[in-house]
Amino acid sequence: MKERKPHPDKALTAVQVRNIKKSGRHADGNGLYLVVDPSGAKRWILRTVVRGKRKDMGLGSVRLIPLADARDRATHYRRIARDGGDPLAERQ
Repeated sequence: MKERKPHPDKALTAVQVRNIKKSGRHADGNGLYLVVDPSGAKRWILRTVVRGKRKDMGLGSVRLIPLADARDRATHYRRIARDGGDPLAERQ
């Protein structure tokens, strides 16, 4: 299966991640989202399908996980899910 790439107009940049203030879920592509809380806290989540069920998996705070690392982790966990594994169990 060919790996999908984020749409170039939709993918977040490191500057955008740093400057986003609006609370909500901001898509980077391929199921990776930046979630901004009303308090201003920012975190990464990966939305993927595991054994036929949609799962949201937290990847960590933006302060600890930069954009490039979040993308790498998302790719790793998506591969596990695609191969029939459970990325939530793998993480622990």
